[in-house]
Amino acid sequence: MLFGKRKEGLRVSPFITIWGLTGLIFSGACLYLFFRLSSDLMKKSPFLFDQRIIDTVRLTASPAVDVFMQWITELGSTFMLGLLLLISMIWLYVKRKNVWSMLFFFMAVAGGGLLNLLLKSYFARERPGVHRIVEADGFSFPSGHSMGSMTFYGFLSYLALRSKRNPLSKMGLVILFGSLILLIGISRIYLGVHYPSDVLAGYTAGFVWLVLCISLLEIVYWFKENRSKSIKRRQGKTKVS
Repeated sequence: MLFGKRKEGLRVSPFITIWGLTGLIFSGACLYLFFRLSSDLMKKSPFLFDQRIIDTVRLTASPAVDVFMQWITELGSTFMLGLLLLISMIWLYVKRKNVWSMLFFFMAVAGGGLLNLLLKSYFARERPGVHRIVEADGFSFPSGHSMGSMTFYGFLSYLALRSKRNPLSKMGLVILFGSLILLIGISRIYLGVHYPSDVLAGYTAGFVWLVLCISLLEIVYWFKENRSKSIKRRQGKTKVS
């Protein structure tokens, strides 16, 4: 339950208040970081950490790691995320009858993809030209794989936390999805198709969009819950009278 209702009116539980403030703080930090990165990019200012991170990631280079990174990066591709999104939406509708989660899941992932295309077109940053292991089309900033994985696997994490699973199971799923998000971003750097700053920008933009979509969904749940309680109270009064 997102909000609790007492006799004196609507009240927000302390737990939700804490997490709401945490999401707001992290979203603000991500917005600030994204604007700093984009501002420096527009000013043609060099990102000093880009080459350092690239060199560090490339220390692990080997044929086996090449194959692993190509496999990991596919988990953040447009085709794979689209397929997994379709499967997830069908599951939410058939198993949970949760139309609102299904719609907002689609909005988070598809809307995030559209936002990424708009940002790429606006900043028009060329991709790296060295250590290229795979080919990639389009502009570089922000990373579409990083942003897409943040919205998709991030929304799955939200669904896991909101489910009736035991706390240990929830934590395990969140760690799994978080690890996938991180590995997909690293794979884009390793494969030579993105700068670390592209990946970081994708994460921050994706997180802000994800929080916005989840917040809107929670508002829908809140209104539905309180409307249901209001109807039950009226029905109860009618029976008594």
